[in-house]
Formats: sequence, C-alpha cells, structure tokens
Amino acid sequence: MKKLFFSCLALFVLSLFSFSGVHATLVVKDDAVFGDDAITLDTDTGWEWLDLSASLGKSRSYVNTQFGVGGAYEGFRYATVAEAEGLCVAAGMPLGETQNQADFDAVAYLVSLVGQTRSQAGYPEILSMTESGTSVGADYYGSTYICGQTGQWYGEGAAISTVSSWLIREAAPVPLPGAVLLLGSGLLRLIGIRRGRS
Repeated sequence: MKKLFFSCLALFVLSLFSFSGVHATLVVKDDAVFGDDAITLDTDTGWEWLDLSASLGKSRSYVNTQFGVGGAYEGFRYATVAEAEGLCVAAGMPLGETQNQADFDAVAYLVSLVGQTRSQAGYPEILSMTESGTSVGADYYGSTYICGQTGQWYGEGAAISTVSSWLIREAAPVPLPGAVLLLGSGLLRLIGIRRGRS
C-alpha cells in the first residue's frame, strides 16, 4: 500500500510539472466575434492579440471608444510599445534594422499570425499603432526591414488604410486537465484509506 501511495504521489507531482513546464509558443485561435484564426495567443505572457485586419484603417480616437461593453473591441485594450515589441521578439524578429534572410522569415511568420497592413516590393509590412501612437512592426525599405519601432507616430485622429492597431486582452484561464484532477482525487482517496486503516 505504501509503495502504491508513493507511486501515485510521484505521478501526480510529475504531471503537474509537465503541464506547468510547457514552453511559450504563439498559437492561432478562432474567435466567436472576429472569426477563424483571428486571435494569436502568446502562451508566455497570456495575452491574446487581435488580428490586424480587425482595426485596419481605424483611428486611435475611434478604437479607444470601442473598448467598453457593447463596443467593437470589448475586452481589448491598446498594447504598449514594450508589449508589441515583445510579440515581435517572440516571433523571432530582431529589434532594429536587418537584411538577414532569417529575420525576413521571422517577419513573414509574424505576418502569418497577425496579418499584414501593406507590402512593399512584394515584402509584407506591419504598421500598427500602440497606445501612444508609436508604430511597432516591420517596415521594408529597399533591402532592409526596420523591426520593432518603425519610426512612425500617428495622432489620435489618423485613420490610414494601411495602418492598424495592436489590440490585446488577457486570455481566459485554462483549467487543469481532467486527468490531473482525477489523479489528484485518487491520491486523496488513497490517503483517506491509509489513514482509516491506521
């Protein structure tokens, strides 16, 4: 009985570590309001990022009025520069100027997740406003990408068809998988049986 108890305890502890030790990834999810593949979840930060097409061409003054109950972006808020740059880095993009093909591939990867706002010479670009109006993304010039802060700033009323907004919300908490709960309840039952026989 003692051997069974410690085996169950070891399995339970191991299962908790295996679920909490998952590496951060960027995961595309569907959304009931915005549709298929409209959300990118960063499992490291717990932020859900709205696809850039949902706010393309909208001014910051308009977007700011849509965060409340019943608004087009209910539950979301503007990301800060640091948060938006964090998403870029999570996608493998460097911050600053680059001509490296691996970095170009990272830009294409981020675009595959959140969309693009325009393209130059066939290269996708992301020009997207943060809460301060500073653009964060990837801007292509000749043979160089400017990644992170792109050098553009947009006022409250700027509504440009090729500029979007970085909108984020906190992801809903993920419940512990049923198997872990079942194992835990079995372990508690074994403890109860053991104490009853003592």
